Amino acid sequence: MKKGLFILLFHSLAWLSFAQQQKQLRYPLGYFQFPINPNQRNYLAGGMGDLRPNHFHAGIDIKTQGREGLPVYCAADGYVSEVRVQTKGYGNVIFVTHPNGFVTVYGHLQSFGEPLGAYVRKNRIAQQTFTITLKPQIDQFKVKRGDIIGISGNTGGSGGPHLHFEIRDTKNNILNPLNFGFSEIKDELPPIFQSLLIKPLSINSRVANDFSMRTYYPVRQKDGTYTLGGNVNAIGDIGLELLAVDKMSGTQNSNGLTCVELLVDGQEQYYSNLEQFPSEVSHDINVHDDFGIEQLQGKRVQKLFQDDGNEELPIYRSSRSKGKLHIEDGKTHQVSIRIWDAYENNATLNFTIIGKKESYNTTMAISAAPLTIRYEIAENTLVLKAQHLKTPTSVATLVVNNESVVVPITFSKQNTAIYLWDLRKGLPQTITIDGITKPFSFLKTCFPNQTNEVKTESLQFISNTRAIYDTLYLTGLSSGKNFSIGQADIPLRKEVSITFKPTEAILFPEKTSVYRVLNTEREFLASKWQNNSVLFSTEKLGNFTLLTDSIPPRISLVKKNKDGFSFKIYDNLSGLKRVKATVNGQYVLMDYDYKRNLIWSLKENENQVFEGNLSIDVEDNQGNTFTYQTTIEKATPVVVRPKKVEIPKKKHRKKK
Repeated sequence: MKKGLFILLFHSLAWLSFAQQQKQLRYPLGYFQFPINPNQRNYLAGGMGDLRPNHFHAGIDIKTQGREGLPVYCAADGYVSEVRVQTKGYGNVIFVTHPNGFVTVYGHLQSFGEPLGAYVRKNRIAQQTFTITLKPQIDQFKVKRGDIIGISGNTGGSGGPHLHFEIRDTKNNILNPLNFGFSEIKDELPPIFQSLLIKPLSINSRVANDFSMRTYYPVRQKDGTYTLGGNVNAIGDIGLELLAVDKMSGTQNSNGLTCVELLVDGQEQYYSNLEQFPSEVSHDINVHDDFGIEQLQGKRVQKLFQDDGNEELPIYRSSRSKGKLHIEDGKTHQVSIRIWDAYENNATLNFTIIGKKESYNTTMAISAAPLTIRYEIAENTLVLKAQHLKTPTSVATLVVNNESVVVPITFSKQNTAIYLWDLRKGLPQTITIDGITKPFSFLKTCFPNQTNEVKTESLQFISNTRAIYDTLYLTGLSSGKNFSIGQADIPLRKEVSITFKPTEAILFPEKTSVYRVLNTEREFLASKWQNNSVLFSTEKLGNFTLLTDSIPPRISLVKKNKDGFSFKIYDNLSGLKRVKATVNGQYVLMDYDYKRNLIWSLKENENQVFEGNLSIDVEDNQGNTFTYQTTIEKATPVVVRPKKVEIPKKKHRKKK
């Protein structure tokens, strides 16, 4: 189904959950001017709805020739309704509200146009702050179409110089600017299939005779369509996930898709469209894509089904199956996946799924090596993996609700015995195989739409009714100053509260906080100590540790003169919290770019001169402080002395 028809149907179906009264959106073509190099060919570095960490990309990223300093033009008449200065996110950003109710957004600016810039500087100086959000009066900063409202830059979370540009409607829905008829952007290239992932969704499901996700690599055919080069064998409930990108003419950037449709035997099972979405639910990308793969592998793979708990994103068309496929033994299904970009360039992947119930090997070769037992959670299923069994048919004995349950080998592969247990039947406390007993770390089954509280000697977990997307089989372990709570691949909708009581003495609790650990990264989490326990909130589960930061930030001079000064600034662990600069005791406004570890002074006005005693006070998130002091000398006047002009001596002629 093409996007044009989809737009007609979309508002009467998928959008009813959040806009019962909303009429079909009509784009005012030609109303807005392109904000960078209008009436010239432009290129994009990012598209609407691209999959980003914790959010869908809103709007478009317009290239600025790899540099800063291009004039940014107001797209239409209106007034500045909001302006922000942020160290991350949009950086320096302007919101302009227009008479028709639409709002345009201009992000990552190097600077604001005047007099808006002076207004922002005045308020930042008054509040002595890096970051600020201001909402001027309606008649305070009126703008006209084509006015220069700022200069393009690379501020905030930008990965390189560009302009972030959005258009929003009266209900704060993010709209795709490319639907407003900008001739500056052209695209004739279709999206590209990269890989297809298929995984079992229930305990009796299999993909390619296995209970694990299987990756397939589409192959492009001469006619432009894609195939898998073979059939897919599966049985039971399965889910498809897709890694695909869009390419645009004239640029090498990879962007996200606009529309995705899944058809099975000619019937639509799933349809998503990122033409528009409410800003408030952008965080729900974590249940639209595969959060576990994004966290552990850095790849952003979108599901072709609505997972349990994915109920608020209004980007799907109603479907009874919600994209989850049920494959029966002996049945053959023709599957097509269609993907579109904003210009309706499209590509199709066709393949066949054959329902095939395999016979499984349920015996193992015995081994004298020490028994190893590992486990993981997949949906509602506990997957137990054992190696080096002592008998060919060793069973697993689980203790569930203080009763013993015998679980035989479900199947074996690669010298590993696989045992499966449905966690909806209860959380096991221990497992015994070949006389070896291992404990589990399950704490409680937590349910969405209700408050959940779990407490042990060392851990306490509290979630409110909005925090959990789906049933959470909560695990928890602690040792010394390290602990884990839940799984790193499980997303949360809202923060949960956690209290941890370490068994290892903490010498300097006032300098010690919780850090989330993922691979080699450590994320500081604001923490509070109370009765030898540390309290904090987090939007992510996984592994945590306590780290002590007693080292203050350090700074090094880059330059100083009467026109300004700048410093490199570093912190070893907890991160920068505050910087305050004064010259002769008078506050000086500073800017900060975390990507370059750079701070620099801003003039209050063009006539301001910096001379005298300069002091830089810095503080990290753990309260460590450092003061750097120096002097900015008055510039020595340059005296221009006139060059001495030698008068040539008059030559006297000899008398003859």
